Amino acid sequence: MSRRTAGTAALLALLLSGCGFAGMQDLPLPGGPDVGADPLVVTAEFTDVLSLARDATVKYDDVTVGKVAEIGRDGWNARVTLRLRSDLDLPANVTARIAQTSLLGEKYVELAVPGAASGTLVSGATIALASTSRGREVEEVLGALSLLLNGGGIAQLKTITTELDTALGDTEATKTFLRELNGFVGTLDRNRATIISTLGNVDRLAGQIADDRSTVAAALDTITPAVRTLAGQRQELVAMLDHLSDFSQQASTLVRRSGADLVADLKALEPVLAQLQKAGDDLPKVLETVLSFPFPDEVLNAVKGDYVNLDVLVDLTPLRLIGNLVGDDEKLQDLLGEQTAPALPVPSTTPPTSGLGQLLGVVNGLLGGTR
Repeated sequence: MSRRTAGTAALLALLLSGCGFAGMQDLPLPGGPDVGADPLVVTAEFTDVLSLARDATVKYDDVTVGKVAEIGRDGWNARVTLRLRSDLDLPANVTARIAQTSLLGEKYVELAVPGAASGTLVSGATIALASTSRGREVEEVLGALSLLLNGGGIAQLKTITTELDTALGDTEATKTFLRELNGFVGTLDRNRATIISTLGNVDRLAGQIADDRSTVAAALDTITPAVRTLAGQRQELVAMLDHLSDFSQQASTLVRRSGADLVADLKALEPVLAQLQKAGDDLPKVLETVLSFPFPDEVLNAVKGDYVNLDVLVDLTPLRLIGNLVGDDEKLQDLLGEQTAPALPVPSTTPPTSGLGQLLGVVNGLLGGTR
């Protein structure tokens, strides 16, 4: 068998042996990035890998650091196996995104670190679905642009610009509106602390109402009959308000008509009120004495419990009694003819000749003949 026949037979045997040959994509492509003999093997999960192919490059900071080793399916998601250079020092929270070199260029996997780095990416690690994404396809961009141009908002731009021109056509009105809006916003900004405090008070009030919900509900249940009673007496209340309105109108008319007389009466009272003002300090004292007669407030100082702290001197001598009857002690002395002796004369057997002497004799006899 010739070499040519043997090669053809081997090729046919390979095609017919069912060894899983699926086409040219199963053949290894020449070239590609060099990842060394012991690369890092990392798995990345994507919702869609687009047209990403095996042996596509993996870049980090726009530098090629690996290649796509295998693309598989895990349910509705894609699993991409990446082979990276072992000398890389990547954090564990690295993210992966399917990007494109140009508008019609090839796809590649772009690695990036969002924010602060955490941990170290080791072989066998998995970049979760939440940390992966993909870029937009040219077909998607063109489709969105076609939708915008054909049935989107481009046709409405004229209407929008026309309405804006109509609304802002009056320049002065627009300027006035903007100035008022600026003043309103400035007032809100200046009173920001007050507004915040008010909202805080409203929040506390709402909290108290929520805490006292049972009390509020009981109050509403209690006030319901009163509201029903008022609703039942609506006609009477309206009639009362009508009468009150008529009364206020009549009172207003009366005040207008008698205003001059009222002013005259007040002017006539002015002298009396002036005199009362002058006697303002003495008038309360006089009224106090009149209202408490015959026992003014000073008598209360003499009352001690159930007795009155009062000293009384009772003089029942004949001379004092006669003096009280006559009403003048000096006149009594002249009638008796005594200037210095306070004692009454000793009665004699001879009857007195004058009426006063007879009276003295009677009193002296009643009192035992002595003073």
